[in-house]
This record gives sequence, C-alpha cells and structure tokens, in this order.
Amino acid sequence: MKLLELVLTINFPIFLGWIFKQLKLFPDKESAVLRKFVIKVTVPFLIFRNLYNADTKEFSQMLPMIASLCLILVISAVLVISLRGLSSSDKKVSNSFCVGSFVGNYSYLGWGVLSYFYGESGFTRGVFFSMFFWPAVLSTGFTMIWFLSRTSSGQTSKDKIIHALTSNAIPPVLSAFLAMAMNFYGVKIPAWLTQSINSIANITIPAILFTVGLSLSIMLKKETIRPVVSGTFFRTIFGIAVGIVTLLIVSFCFKGVDITTKKVILMESVMPSAATSPFFADFLDSDKEVVSGIVTFSTIFSLVTLPFWYFMIEKWSTLL
Repeated sequence: MKLLELVLTINFPIFLGWIFKQLKLFPDKESAVLRKFVIKVTVPFLIFRNLYNADTKEFSQMLPMIASLCLILVISAVLVISLRGLSSSDKKVSNSFCVGSFVGNYSYLGWGVLSYFYGESGFTRGVFFSMFFWPAVLSTGFTMIWFLSRTSSGQTSKDKIIHALTSNAIPPVLSAFLAMAMNFYGVKIPAWLTQSINSIANITIPAILFTVGLSLSIMLKKETIRPVVSGTFFRTIFGIAVGIVTLLIVSFCFKGVDITTKKVILMESVMPSAATSPFFADFLDSDKEVVSGIVTFSTIFSLVTLPFWYFMIEKWSTLL
C-alpha cells in the first residue's frame, strides 16, 4: 500500500469519529463507554490473536521493547522537567506542559498506526512495547509529580493507581501471556473459536482510531497557545531525538534487535500525547485545559508528522 493510501486509511476513521462528535451522535458518556469496550474487550482479543499466531522467534524482541518503553518514559520525563520553563513562566501552566507531554499514545493510537505501517509484525512489537504501559507510566508519572510538587500524593492517588492498574492493565497483559503460552506449547483451539476471536479482533483498530476522533476538541484559549504548541512540538517532532537515544542504548544492551523493532521504537517515540495524560493533572497544581489541548493538537498534528516520520525512517533503514 502506498504512503498516501496508508495516511488516508488511518485518518478516515479518525475524521469519521470527529464528524460524529460534531453531529452530537456520540455524547461524552457514550464515547467513554466505547473506549472502555475497546480497551477491555476487543484489544485483549486482538492481542491474543496476534501473539497466538506470531512466530515464536519474535518473542526474543520482547525485552528490548519493554526496555525501550521505560527508557523513553524516563528520558522524556527528565527532558520536559528541564524544558518546562520554556513553555511558560507560570508554574501551573508549566506543570501542565510536563504531564501533558512526557507520555505518548503508544498503545491506543500507536497500535493502529503500527498495524497499518508494519503489519502484524509491527503490531506484535507494539504489544511488547506497551505490555507494561500502566505500571511504567504510573511509576514515571508520579515520580515526576513528586519532583514537581515535593508533596506526597496521598491515599487517594494510591487507590486510583490500583484501580487504573487492575481495570486497564490486567486484561491485555493476561491475554498476552495466555496467547504466548498457548503458542509456545502448540495448544490448538477449535475453528469456531478462532473465527469468533478474529471477528472481535477485527473491530479493534478502526474502533481505536474512531474513538481518537471522538476525543478531539480544537477550542483553544490565547493564553494556552504557547504551552500547547510546546507540548505538541515535543511529542511529535523532538520525540525522534528521544527515540534515537533510546535505540542506541537498547542496541548496545541487547543483541539481535531486528530492523522492525528498531523502526517501531522510533515510531513510538513520536506518537502524540496519550489520552491518559489528564489523569495526572488531578494530582498536581495544573491547568487541565492545557493538558487537553496538548493531547488534541499533538494528535491532529501527528496525522501529518507520523506519515512523515514513517517515510524518513524507511529512508534511514539502511543506517539502523
């Protein structure tokens, strides 16, 4: 498939979701239910299908991908804290820049993009990369919040962390380990169950992209332009520098990192801000409109930058 066709294929469900939002066919509550359905129901089925049918040789790429996630998160957190003064002199706004920019949409949008760009093999790497998304993101996020506020986030945050882990991380992680175990030991499943799994899994990628469109809101106040632009630039442009550093470290520490893994690491590093970013704004003196603005505009901008980075990474592939 040509690059233009890939771009149109990815963007169409996002555009359709945005149109449905403008027509008020999907109120916020219904959009939230749809997102939960995708994350907790269809995503585990897609992960299971992919890893159950994957070449077991690809499992060797799991540790490099998990290490890459941790490195990208830590490097990004350090950088946004160091650069927060450039986004605004207002501490509340600069805090918003930090929580809105340190983590990318690695799984929710990333899986859709990687699936279209690199096929099943790319999606498998994406699953490995974000397998421990919640533990890694929550650990990095609250460490960053502690540094910015120098105060304990308290029992409430602990309860929210546990709830976030159990409700979001357990289904996909269990699905991944179950699929890999059945694949490794050659456990066969009935034809009818295979067909059912495929039917549910096929919903996932278009639904993910559709719900991304439902979350977009282009309203922006004048005083929030600078931090939003800064966060958007950091995630979709400067992120490639984080990806390159991460790739160099991972390639040094692990042997046998294949070309697809290298490409996926670079692509993940330039994903727009994660839809989960506003979660962290509850634990810090911050402006939620700035955080939401970074999520929205980095996502919109990524519709152009992701195809650009895909093109550039393909050109650089001989150097990887």
